[in-house]
Amino acid sequence: MNRLQNCIEELVKFILISHINQTLDFDLGLSLEFCSGLLKPEPNDDAISRSAGVDFDYGSPEGVPLYPLYKRLASALYCSVNQRAFCKTCEVVGFNEDDFSKQREKEWSGLLLDKGSGLVNILEAVDFELQVQEHFFSLIKDGVKTVEERCAVGDYNRIGSGATILLNKCMLLEVQCVRQYTLFSEMLEAESLEKVLPGVQTIEAGVQIYWKFYVEEKERSNGVLAIYVSKMPAQPYISLASILSGLSYRGIQSLLGLAHTAGTMSNALPPPRSSLLSSFMFPFKPNVKSSILTHGARALAKHANRTSNRYWGIFNGSDSDKNRLAMDVIGRLVAHCCWLNVHIVPPHGIIFELRVADGYGARWSKDGKKFIGFLEPYMEDGHSKGWKH
Repeated sequence: MNRLQNCIEELVKFILISHINQTLDFDLGLSLEFCSGLLKPEPNDDAISRSAGVDFDYGSPEGVPLYPLYKRLASALYCSVNQRAFCKTCEVVGFNEDDFSKQREKEWSGLLLDKGSGLVNILEAVDFELQVQEHFFSLIKDGVKTVEERCAVGDYNRIGSGATILLNKCMLLEVQCVRQYTLFSEMLEAESLEKVLPGVQTIEAGVQIYWKFYVEEKERSNGVLAIYVSKMPAQPYISLASILSGLSYRGIQSLLGLAHTAGTMSNALPPPRSSLLSSFMFPFKPNVKSSILTHGARALAKHANRTSNRYWGIFNGSDSDKNRLAMDVIGRLVAHCCWLNVHIVPPHGIIFELRVADGYGARWSKDGKKFIGFLEPYMEDGHSKGWKH
């Protein structure tokens, strides 16, 4: 795995969190609500998705994106930067792109070629990677902590003046100088506590912090390094933030697989898979104890005989059999759809719609909490023909 692929997910997460906390030092141009939506974890039990046989692959370009959505976004960004072009999902039969969408994709490809190359160049120049706790990371980012300390073991002994360090896969530092000491206590006496451990009042307290990570014997046998660092002007998180800013809502939605039509909601995100499947599995007659038929199975009954190719399967048997068939069908659609949209469809209002490559699909309310029904591929005069294929 190359460094870009290894880092890009952490970079996206860091950018979104920093933007929400207003500590990014860059105007992302995205609402806090939108960024929070990208970070939001799956709200319900994954067992719901697994019961439908839905794959759990954050990097797959197919299917309704898994939550948190930033992982699918990061995967699509890596693909786009790596291929030097905007990566999109496959088209759906009967749904053609307009010229405006094609022009936007050209612009996004240019952005990714330009800014993406800069990001790759920054990461290729990295000599070492270090990981620190979030508290210390923030202090280094703000320039308060300027000395990073390590036990003098392994590759740490190769760090020297002028070397570049990638911290927590997000921030680039330049090494100003490296000083070696026998003990952490000796280092803290020689260096300023404010530079090494801001907020720690005594050397004794500082030593106790180090001993949480290193045993005293390791310290005495190897020695200690005081690595003076400064934040570099070119930062990978700023390069990637400029890409996200340039893509804006529409570009980010497109990387998540969302299409754009006349009624598309401009800053919407797809609902969680678990919400889609939960509403699909909800009993059609919840107040009738003897009834186990689900909303999804009831909806499938209307479509089973509409296709000559038996796409929907053979709808017969007990209610349990019908429920199983319906779950198989929706599982395929959710896992393999390549066209998603959150748009206005009369008389339902704002809905979430998905389609697989040959045009079959399904609809829910915009939040996924109400299943509306299945869809056949688009056809001329579909209503008058009863959507029979």
